[in-house]
Amino acid sequence: MWTPYADWIYTVVSLSGLLLICWLVLVRSAR
Repeated sequence: MWTPYADWIYTVVSLSGLLLICWLVLVRSAR
């Protein structure tokens, strides 16, 4: 089953992952 709700969750998870990666890169570069 594929629902708009599942698609929304997938989008949020993907964006969260990208933000987490960017944050880790900034923290490492800051040090």
